Amino acid sequence: MSDKSTRRSFLGTSTAAVAAMAITSPKTAFGSQANEKIKIGVVGQGGRGRMIAKMLTQNDAYEVTAVADYFPEVAKAGAKAIEIPEDKAFSGLAGYKRMIDSGIDAIALQTPPYFFPEHSAAAVDAGVHVYAAKPVAVDVPGTLTVEELGKKASKNKTVFHVDFQWRYLTYLVDMVKHIKEGKMGDIRFVRAFYNDEGREDVQVKENISELFQKLRWAMSRELGGDRILSGGIHAIDTALMVIGSHPEKAMGIVQQSRKNPINTAMDTAALTYTFPGDVIMSYSGDQFRNYHYEIDMFSGVKAYADHASMQTFYGKGITQMRAGDWRDKGGENKGLYTWGARHNIDLFQKCINDGDYKNETVPSSVEANLTCLLGAYAGRIQGEMTWKELLENDEKVVIDFAGLKQ
Repeated sequence: MSDKSTRRSFLGTSTAAVAAMAITSPKTAFGSQANEKIKIGVVGQGGRGRMIAKMLTQNDAYEVTAVADYFPEVAKAGAKAIEIPEDKAFSGLAGYKRMIDSGIDAIALQTPPYFFPEHSAAAVDAGVHVYAAKPVAVDVPGTLTVEELGKKASKNKTVFHVDFQWRYLTYLVDMVKHIKEGKMGDIRFVRAFYNDEGREDVQVKENISELFQKLRWAMSRELGGDRILSGGIHAIDTALMVIGSHPEKAMGIVQQSRKNPINTAMDTAALTYTFPGDVIMSYSGDQFRNYHYEIDMFSGVKAYADHASMQTFYGKGITQMRAGDWRDKGGENKGLYTWGARHNIDLFQKCINDGDYKNETVPSSVEANLTCLLGAYAGRIQGEMTWKELLENDEKVVIDFAGLKQ
């Protein structure tokens, strides 16, 4: 991403899709005669993959024709759950390739993030629309690959959509609009936080596929990135919407706070980011097994300016803004986890049927990914790293999958 990004252009990119907020169902949005159904396959049949597959079957615009998972029994169970033939349940590391060859129009990627650049590249090259979870990659080269794939998809007239949910929340969209209009003034300080429960941290006994399930990959830097990337990216992405640019540098500490850590992901972060215009952001997050996820406001963003502030929280909480004697009370966030997924599924379909190939979610998702990596890398060296130094980091995560099923 260019260092020359401006606040205006970034906010324009981040919020350009808000006109789709009123999406309901394909029949409602596009009349009683819906377009031909989009044949879609879902890669990854864990908890979220199953949820996405079910949501797709409940949407009249789609026909789920295939599923894939590394484990044959998981793939078959996924196919059975949505009542598609067992021979459309693909497995092994190359199951996604066989799925693409089966004749799908679109693919939904719900695997550990390490695989997204490779799977996305195969889909884009085949002219298949891509619906990807986040984060989009676990290293800088992979992230920049996804950036180029978004451009390539646009050139090839296919849709590449990244499934961030928070950025479409009605009240947050309203607040960002107020910020663009100058109602808050110049933001000086932002506080972003993401606190969540950790995941099972297990010793690999035979091969790395043992980490593919039950979100165990979230505790592996190689498969999921550090926890600021696999979890904290929600808050980071929202903060970037509010601030309007990527950071210039970051410094701080990331570490393993969990007892007897086995895998490589850092689970705790205390970081300071600096942005153009002397804006400072403090990010903190801990995601080890202390079970404080029951706290209502476990993730959020607060922004402060002279005589003004705004705040938004994931889960139970409010999104609101006040400036002097002016106030927007916003509203309460309800059911964002499922609402956001359904909204993005509808938006993906709308882009396909409308021939909207701008793929505007990719640049902002790339910036969020890189911002998380900037913090993770700076925190690992417990020093300072600039945006320029980050983009020059060509360290590529490589995993040896020798012995795994193809």
